[in-house]
Amino acid sequence: MRTAQVSVLFFCVFASAVFASQSAHARSAAKTVESGKTQVVAKAAGREITLTELHVEMARLNLSPNDPASERIAVENIINRTLLSRAARASSLHRRPEALVQMKAAQEQALADLYLGITSQPPEPTRQEVEDFISDNPALFAKRRSYVFSVLSLPTEAFDEEKLTPLFDETRDFAKLENTLRVKNVDFTVSNTAQPSTAFPDAIRKQLAQYTVKDNIVLKGESQTQIMKIMKAQPSPSQSSEWPALARRLILDQETLLRAEKLVKRLREETTVSYYRDTAKPVAVASEAATPAIVKP
Repeated sequence: MRTAQVSVLFFCVFASAVFASQSAHARSAAKTVESGKTQVVAKAAGREITLTELHVEMARLNLSPNDPASERIAVENIINRTLLSRAARASSLHRRPEALVQMKAAQEQALADLYLGITSQPPEPTRQEVEDFISDNPALFAKRRSYVFSVLSLPTEAFDEEKLTPLFDETRDFAKLENTLRVKNVDFTVSNTAQPSTAFPDAIRKQLAQYTVKDNIVLKGESQTQIMKIMKAQPSPSQSSEWPALARRLILDQETLLRAEKLVKRLREETTVSYYRDTAKPVAVASEAATPAIVKP
């Protein structure tokens, strides 16, 4: 009997100790979460938002981790999305056909972006590759220039290259072109911008290296066309100590783009794609739609 009583007593004491320990741990965990020392950074509608989610959201919104406001913006965006999606589900909107299509597309796009980002990641360039890149691209480094542009934007469908080019080619401004567009009731805007040569893609940058004041670059997109007239061009060399870092970034960007294009091309070649609607079929200029056409009048 005594042994049994001791065992029961020991069990009761042990159980009490475990319960007390668990309660203390729960209180400690709750306190730690509220203090922001765990993976949980916020909670909305019963849903915990983790640090991993926060970092993914910051990357999705292109927010800099060095900006003190980035985390706040990302968290608020997640909270708003959580509350809105919860309200939508409460209204059964997630059962509608258009919602199902959009959710499927969003899921596929997320997977596609993740896969493309992983598989197109290039290796680190070697020191020799960085030095060769700096030597082969003087317009980015030793001979870098900065430009002041006057930029006129108009609908692409209203841009008649043959008729409009004489109105701005070799002129110092867009005055003649502006008057003609007003007469034709064409909507347009004119603005000024200053950019270094490093702000432009490789194709445009090489064109700019050969241009001077009054020259123009015409960027033809599907819906909008921009005419960029050079108002001022001057040398703007950067510190040579900054060149390796810039060269590395540009090499990685170019290689990533090249790898992504090759991957998509290979996947399309390995897959049968059929079109059953004429308006959905690709046209000869489909590849040009992705990157604006560049014209020097």
